Amino acid sequence: MRSQKRRVVITGVGAVTPAGNTMNETWNGIIEGKKNVRPIEMFEASAFPCNFAYQVRDFELNRLGLEDPERPKLLNRAGEFGWNAAIEAATQSNILENGQTNPLRTAVCLGVGVGSPTLAWHQSVYMTEKFDGDDYTPYHRKHFPNTLSTLVASLVNAKGATVTIHTACASSGQALGEAYDMIVCGDYDVVMTGGADSMINPFQMAGFCLLGALSSRSSNPQSASRPFDADRDGFVLGEGACMFVFEDYDHAKARGATIIGEICGYGVTESAYRITDLHPEGRGVIESMETALKDAGISPEQVGYINAHGTSTLLNDKVESLAISKVFNRDTCQTKVSSTKSTTGHLISAAGAIEFAVAMMSLKHQVFPPSVNLINQDTSCEINLTPSTPTPTPMTASYALSNSVGFGGSNTSLIARRVQL
Repeated sequence: MRSQKRRVVITGVGAVTPAGNTMNETWNGIIEGKKNVRPIEMFEASAFPCNFAYQVRDFELNRLGLEDPERPKLLNRAGEFGWNAAIEAATQSNILENGQTNPLRTAVCLGVGVGSPTLAWHQSVYMTEKFDGDDYTPYHRKHFPNTLSTLVASLVNAKGATVTIHTACASSGQALGEAYDMIVCGDYDVVMTGGADSMINPFQMAGFCLLGALSSRSSNPQSASRPFDADRDGFVLGEGACMFVFEDYDHAKARGATIIGEICGYGVTESAYRITDLHPEGRGVIESMETALKDAGISPEQVGYINAHGTSTLLNDKVESLAISKVFNRDTCQTKVSSTKSTTGHLISAAGAIEFAVAMMSLKHQVFPPSVNLINQDTSCEINLTPSTPTPTPMTASYALSNSVGFGGSNTSLIARRVQL
């Protein structure tokens, strides 16, 4: 545990997900156990082994800060989700008002995906060698991962560091952790952080299908994403964004901000094993959770809920369960576990952010998210899963943990604390 840690609180959160186009809509959808999966509508996917996904619907881009007609051209689909989520978080935090923050003490740290290229556009440019089109630069630029970070920095007038992280499915979890560290170490007072991604496109879908990572349960997509269930056969893609305003506690109190949550622990590790596989003994995931607990200065017994990475793949769920059981002994810990990917899908680079938001909201409302689609728990997954349907069982916990695991071996664990003013 670090000595003389600055407290890092959350004064704003926004989200755009398949469960809802705001944080409250998303939270309600998750708690109600909605299954927002349907056949892919963005391209012709009928021939794909997996032709369904969790898609954002009824979305309308918020034009605040986009008065320059060139700016919207720089936002791809994921960027538009991130932009709306950033506006929601910043508005709730009230940092869009002049004088609320010192620009040089304000930073941005986002986990962003690799973009969703339109193959027809690339073909029209590269196959015809037509490099003089008026829209070439903005279209090309909007798929750069750092473009969203740059635009969000301008939105909140952040003149400190602007950081973009891409560690696959751990991207936004690591971004939140690094943002937390930026404030803990005293470099910044406010950091806009989170993640955005959309990989529901022919190129990325084909890659995941070739890896055998996606569910092929096309006869019943509603039950395809089933983390920790014995009959799981792969994950289901989702898309969206989640953004936070992290802030030094004293700074937030001084300006009269409403505090909605707190982050108090961060662990990040590299499994150093294989590109797509977790270490069979849970190495890396175990170490990230232990590091986060040590950073927070708490014991495993104090954690009431874990939002697991829980992808619904055979290997991930088995190994993550093993790691959780080694750190959180079922005989001494009453810790409940669930994965909310069965309601949102796998948001890839945005997964860590939305899942930490769920952990934070669980503490705020003292409610356990359901383990949707859990019918027959895999006996090799020896963890205390929440029921498959919404229940009124109250939570009596002050701490919750969220895990993220990325291709390449990146692992992050974040600990939320119930607000203690």
